[in-house]
Amino acid sequence: MRIAAPAFAFVGSGCLLVLEIVAARLIAPDLGVSLYTWTSVIGVVLAGVTLGNFLGGRLADRRPAASTLAVLYLAGAAASLVVLGVLHVVHSIELPYSTPALLQVLWVTALLFLLPATLLAMPTPLLTRLSLAAVEEGGRVVGRIQAAAALGSIVGTFLTGFFLISWFGTRHIVAGIAGVLVLLAVAARPSWLHPRGVSSVLGLLAVLALAGAAVGAGWAAGSTCLRESDYYCITIAPVPAVPANTRTLYLDGLPHASVDLARPDTLVFDYEQLYAAVLEAARPLHSRLDAFFLGGGGYVFPRWVEAHYRGRSTVAEIDPAVTQVVERYLGLHLSPRLTAHAGDARRVLETLPASTRFDAVIGDAFNGMEVPWQLTTKQFDKVVAAHLRPQGLFLLNLIDGVHDDFLRSEVRTLRTVFPYVTIAASTWPPGVVRTTYVLVAAKARPAERLPVVSAASLDRFVAHGHSVVLTDDHAPVEQLLAPVSAQLMQAQIATAP
Repeated sequence: MRIAAPAFAFVGSGCLLVLEIVAARLIAPDLGVSLYTWTSVIGVVLAGVTLGNFLGGRLADRRPAASTLAVLYLAGAAASLVVLGVLHVVHSIELPYSTPALLQVLWVTALLFLLPATLLAMPTPLLTRLSLAAVEEGGRVVGRIQAAAALGSIVGTFLTGFFLISWFGTRHIVAGIAGVLVLLAVAARPSWLHPRGVSSVLGLLAVLALAGAAVGAGWAAGSTCLRESDYYCITIAPVPAVPANTRTLYLDGLPHASVDLARPDTLVFDYEQLYAAVLEAARPLHSRLDAFFLGGGGYVFPRWVEAHYRGRSTVAEIDPAVTQVVERYLGLHLSPRLTAHAGDARRVLETLPASTRFDAVIGDAFNGMEVPWQLTTKQFDKVVAAHLRPQGLFLLNLIDGVHDDFLRSEVRTLRTVFPYVTIAASTWPPGVVRTTYVLVAAKARPAERLPVVSAASLDRFVAHGHSVVLTDDHAPVEQLLAPVSAQLMQAQIATAP
């Protein structure tokens, strides 16, 4: 064990970090991917490591044996499989939804991942104890075990983020972690493989854990994701109460686009219809319009622009898998007039030549729970302004409600860059229910009257409520949207089967 201990620490800690990276992806369909999600995952795993080191140290003093180590690995394998089972029924668990959004995310994350993180951290102190032959070599042993564990964590992090998720998907990875932990248990206690050992209780546990890993891997194949990419769980489903040939694109469980397969340029969502109304008021149909899109989603509005205007449309979609799914299942046909770039919209726009200008920059990267904050700031607005023609428009869809602090903040931020800022909304003034708004910003007031709220009404709205100017150094988007996220999660649970 003294010789093999660093290898055990390397593999075991690698499994822990693989689980940590996968954790955020597993809960994304229910809780979204936000600062709250990652903070909760990291905090819960660190809490598990802290508790595991404490309990593992006490256990190492009381039962310093290879059999104890093997049982810990088996327990970790079982806890990992339990994650898949609990995740499958998370909607039916009674949760304290009256609490703030950050506590809701933290509670669910702790429910799923605190136990396996604790169990996976407990072997490290035991490995150190089993490797000690004399007190004089304690420093070298502790350093060797800790270094191996840290190296395993690093390899597990990079391997998962760069390769494993896109190769296998999250549920298969969790089942694989369980399988690796079972192998560690058998390696720590090879006597279990002896014919007499199989009849023992611990040997039976090993067999059951192997069977559980196999069952978990099979169940994982039934994931609801049509495709699990490096960014999203991508799903396509029919839409109730609309024509039968309409399909909705879901990313991490949230609807991003509804596409009429017979007429893919049909605008189903209200904000898309607001976009169309603003563009038609500003520029005649079938005139030339060069547009840049922040996000592609189902590529509905880019296809509408392609069908109703001359000119070129450039789409920046961060996830190439989304574009591929829309091409395969939702009838997207890219062409010289409609091109797609894989990458973050801000980076794509920043890398365009300074001479590249557009008549419209159109945002479609926000939703009620996931907002890429780097697209909300004053610095980004300056990048947009630099690539707009003098009469160009910046259209940005935004979901807010309850207190509407994010909406106020985005209006204030746009006003630091654009002389003309207004809002197109299907309902006004704002209420307490989640609502989609379309913000309109321009270097000069458009020549035509747009279907927007009055300047006086907008001024009163911004003045009577909390808001901040969003910058690259200070963009508390998750905090501003916390009441809306809580409202959305309550609605999801209320309608869940």
